[in-house]
Amino acid sequence: MNRTAILLIGHGTDDSDGLAEYRQLAGMLQERLDIPVQPCFLELADPPIGQAIDECARAGYQRLIAIPLLLGAAGHQKNDIPVAIQQARLRWPELTIQYGTPLGVQYSLLRALADRLATAEAAASPVPRAETALAVIGRGSSDPDSNADVARMARLLWEGRGYAHVTYGFYSITTPRVPQTLDACIALGARRIIVIPYLLFTGHILRWIVAQVTAARQTYPDHDFVVTEHLGLHEGVLAAITQRVQEAMNGQSAANCDVCKYRRLFPGFTADFGRPQTSDHEHGLRGEASGSMTNILPPRYRGGRSVSAAPMTAAPLVFDEHGQVAWDRIWGGDDPDNPFCELALAGGPPHRGTLLEPVDPATIQADPAGYARVIAELRRALTMVTDLPVTTDTAPGWIGLVCESEEMAIWLLRAIIVENVSVRREDRTLLLPAGPHFQLEGEIKNVVTAVAKTYHYWKEHI
Repeated sequence: MNRTAILLIGHGTDDSDGLAEYRQLAGMLQERLDIPVQPCFLELADPPIGQAIDECARAGYQRLIAIPLLLGAAGHQKNDIPVAIQQARLRWPELTIQYGTPLGVQYSLLRALADRLATAEAAASPVPRAETALAVIGRGSSDPDSNADVARMARLLWEGRGYAHVTYGFYSITTPRVPQTLDACIALGARRIIVIPYLLFTGHILRWIVAQVTAARQTYPDHDFVVTEHLGLHEGVLAAITQRVQEAMNGQSAANCDVCKYRRLFPGFTADFGRPQTSDHEHGLRGEASGSMTNILPPRYRGGRSVSAAPMTAAPLVFDEHGQVAWDRIWGGDDPDNPFCELALAGGPPHRGTLLEPVDPATIQADPAGYARVIAELRRALTMVTDLPVTTDTAPGWIGLVCESEEMAIWLLRAIIVENVSVRREDRTLLLPAGPHFQLEGEIKNVVTAVAKTYHYWKEHI
């Protein structure tokens, strides 16, 4: 029997009321689905994600349905949680972890907001809807995809209900903030403003929003302000989580990557385009071992010997009879001083002094011919040293190496990062940096060397 549990991943808080509400929701979900629910948190509360997965694995569960209990898709869902899950998969290769998607924009959540709105309006003194504005307030994110969901929910809530206006704002990180949102409602001529906290749980953020509304009442004494209840334990929240659980269990979870700032260029977010997936010891790696090299790499990578932190002695380029670099003969060929095993075991990081990163699209557009030459050489080199398929149909600044399995891709990614070479992963494909200025003796060799040594060690020693 395949024992299954739900890993319910909350953001976390140090607010006791918020934690109590979260745990009550977890209990209600377990009762509703008749599946064990393991609560865990990104930060501020225990257990961390990795520890919760370890407990489930030791308890004999064979499959985990990991649900990010987040309203929008942002850095926590795209970076921190996947990193924690990848680390756990390496520790527990027999454990299947199916990653779901955030709650996002769902009809059941819209119904929940509508119920909260109707309840608050019914309890307040009568004011015509034609003189009422709605202000939906979200948490706020540095990801435009997540912020756009707040705007979309606000519009969906407003449509067809006869209110004069609808605006949206945020608690922090982005704008407009709560005071500016309320000012905008007043400027639009609203006599009443109904503030709708688009939050899952009570806590510090909700109280701060209420405090801002209280301050607005002092500023605008002739206007009426109403604050609805947050989403909380509404049936619509349980229905939304249930849908995401069922999607993950059926292999139907699909993230909205078309407007992801890591895959698409957005003005003001160009630095995030193509950024490698990472986390830290305050979030996805919370509770994990320290980030030193000896803890990042699997023990067998060290081969029972110390790995030097000094750059390896550079093996010279070897050229064939046509004047091209014979990448497959630089290591393990005719030179006994540079065998692949020595490269793999003793060629310690960092391979180069600074992190080798991809270039921005503008640099590629300025020299498309140079970029094409680099891509062609990297493709030829990677094929020669790995025998793996290489794809160039990737985001600008990256070239793809298709691994034999997801486990292989995860292991190589971790090992290549230690070599100070940027790398991303999409399923079985590793994405490695490329740029029109990359030189044979410099950046191209750096990428090929890092791949050659890690690939050899995986194939021959693991």
